[in-house]
Amino acid sequence: MNTQPGQTTQNAFSPSALNQILKKHLNEQFGSFWLTGEIFELYQSPAGHKYFTLKDSQSGIKCVMFKQKQNTPLAKGSQVIILGNLSLYTPKGDLQVNVLRIMDAGKGDLAQQFMLLKQKLQQAGLFEQKNKQQLPSMIGSLAIVTSPKGAALQDILNIIKSQNPLIEITLYPTPVQGEDAAPKINHALRVADEANHDAILLTRGGGSKEDLWTFNDEFLAHQIAQLETPVISAVGHETDESISDLVADVTCITPSAAAQLISGDFRQSKHLLTQQKQLLSLLVQDKLRLFQQQVDSRGHAIEKRHPSNLLKQQEAALGTAEQKLNNSFSSKWLALKNNYQHLHTALINNEPDLIIQHQRLKQFRQQLSNNIKSQLSDSHQALQLSINDLNHQNPLNVLARGFSITSRKQDNKVITDISQVKDGDEVVTQLKSGRISAKIFERLEK
Repeated sequence: MNTQPGQTTQNAFSPSALNQILKKHLNEQFGSFWLTGEIFELYQSPAGHKYFTLKDSQSGIKCVMFKQKQNTPLAKGSQVIILGNLSLYTPKGDLQVNVLRIMDAGKGDLAQQFMLLKQKLQQAGLFEQKNKQQLPSMIGSLAIVTSPKGAALQDILNIIKSQNPLIEITLYPTPVQGEDAAPKINHALRVADEANHDAILLTRGGGSKEDLWTFNDEFLAHQIAQLETPVISAVGHETDESISDLVADVTCITPSAAAQLISGDFRQSKHLLTQQKQLLSLLVQDKLRLFQQQVDSRGHAIEKRHPSNLLKQQEAALGTAEQKLNNSFSSKWLALKNNYQHLHTALINNEPDLIIQHQRLKQFRQQLSNNIKSQLSDSHQALQLSINDLNHQNPLNVLARGFSITSRKQDNKVITDISQVKDGDEVVTQLKSGRISAKIFERLEK
């Protein structure tokens, strides 16, 4: 049968085992705690560790503060407040307090309140990074909650004005120290939050712990955590720590550092915007040139299909036909003339009977005249037919007689059959006096 250690003579504890169990139990049962008393029997080892007894009027307890924890000068008989945890020095079985932090008792009230509030809010999750908001990449509207009389405000305004004058700043004045400061700061934060700024800067310059105590208000901490607008806290100098810094979405070590952060890299952003503007201008110009070329191309195509250009082409064809007709007539006339000259020459050379030849010549002349007249008449009729045919084919003459030409608007193709269009198509009708645009609502076949 198994028994627990220390329950029988066979499994008795050793001093080392018992001390280890006690040390583990103390670590599990006790967390860190605050302890106050008077330093007694102070000793510092060559390694720099400090050993002392902390006592009151009735009891004392051994304490050890290792060198790496805090390099604070200690004096025998001084009243101190320490933050520590219980431990057991196992080689000797001595109970002692491992000191984590130590401070003069004269400053202990505020410091103890600060640590207690810090632990409380930390346990409530107000310091967790996952609950903090991100600042926008560029801040255009800034609310500043601070005293209008403080030097910190002027430093902030000067820095932002010199580095990013585009930021619109609204001041929400409030006292930043004193008993009534915290409620007024809360009110100013709520008003600023309702104004939908990009960010809120809560700030003040340096001062004593008492001057900065306003920013360690518990209600103020919850107020900051509940705001919809990201909050930047910059309270005091680099060494100062406040609850508002821990709760805020972003913390800066000084008001000037906060102004630098808020201003951002304005000059680089301005240069980048200038480059983008130039690039956009070039792209727009290229697009305009492309659109202009398309307009010119389509305008040229429309001009080629215009009825006036078709008429010019037909007029040119008519001129060519007329020229061919004239050339044909001239060629035939020259052939008849040459034949006449040849016959006349043969008549003279052969010296025929003049009377007979004269009669034959007269007949020939009459026949030639008749042929010429016939040829002229035929040519004139052919020319007149060609002219009439061209006039009939001339679209303007057709339009003048009350007819019209209808083409599809999408490709300017002349419509000669009802199958070429469907309901909803847009058409253009050319009349003598102008054009009419219409849409096909119904087709009626024969």
